[in-house]
Amino acid sequence: MKLRIICCALFACLTVAAGAQQVSVNYNHNQSFSNYHTYAWGSNNANEIQNSILAQVAQQDINSALQAKGLQMVQESQHPDLIVLASGGLKQETSWNAWGMRGIGGGMGGITPEQNTEGTMIIDVHDAKTQSLVWRGISQDTLSNKGNKNQEMVEKAIQKMFKQWPKQ
Repeated sequence: MKLRIICCALFACLTVAAGAQQVSVNYNHNQSFSNYHTYAWGSNNANEIQNSILAQVAQQDINSALQAKGLQMVQESQHPDLIVLASGGLKQETSWNAWGMRGIGGGMGGITPEQNTEGTMIIDVHDAKTQSLVWRGISQDTLSNKGNKNQEMVEKAIQKMFKQWPKQ
């Protein structure tokens, strides 16, 4: 009985962990970020986030995060220190849920498909002078059918990413 309870608890923990938002950040550890004071949004982004509402939310949240780090937004024509690009994509996935019950006469069961949309957001920050990538944040999560939940998910992802912005 104890073994069965432990197995159920472990399965529940693994299920929750598998559904959690995945965020990763990498940056050039040899680069001094104290020399960066301004940024602009890059105008040449073929993979720009297509959902206009989520794109607006992401851009606002990224602006807030960068400004909280002491950076000032300028136009690309004003020769900023950094160029920011936000890209995104969606992928349809099918998961399968198996169920069953035993009973008199053999029981019954089945497998039901479930469609999910996996969203990925990538934020790239380039040194404008050298054109080199100096910081990248990536977030992946399953999107909801509710727009406000997706907006909250984007906000949390950006907060998690920029917590890992290098100290100046």
